[in-house]
Amino acid sequence: MKHYHSIRQRFASSSRMQIRMIPMIDVVFLLLIFFLMTANFRPREGFLPAELPRQITRSDLVELEPLLIYLQSRPDGSCVVDIGDAGSFTVGSPEERGSFSDLGVELKKIIAQQGRNLDDPVKLVPNALTKWDHVVKTYDMLWQLDLRNIIFTMVE
Repeated sequence: MKHYHSIRQRFASSSRMQIRMIPMIDVVFLLLIFFLMTANFRPREGFLPAELPRQITRSDLVELEPLLIYLQSRPDGSCVVDIGDAGSFTVGSPEERGSFSDLGVELKKIIAQQGRNLDDPVKLVPNALTKWDHVVKTYDMLWQLDLRNIIFTMVE
């Protein structure tokens, strides 16, 4: 019986809870290595040089009225172009032989007379019967004149 009793004592003494530190340290180091390898280290943020605009008062703000260009196609294939209040120009008519490049020269003169810049808005206003070809050719002519602020209106 002594033998049985000694096994029981050994089993009771070994069944006590013990914390083994060596495996715990291994787990901590593995976690540390995992987090270091998966961390996303951002580079330092630098400063970009920026110049802030000066303070604008309400009197400095002037809304520019766009230069209105009215387009109206005719049954004979020509197009009547009204440039605001400055005048009318016919493009593609058999008797006048005007072209969109001639319209560009005329438009340059009107822009210079009115003291407008190339950044000023230009608004194309076709009517319901205007051919798409005339709108596109007018747009191309405006683009060739370096006018980039072109607005189209909705035709019903």
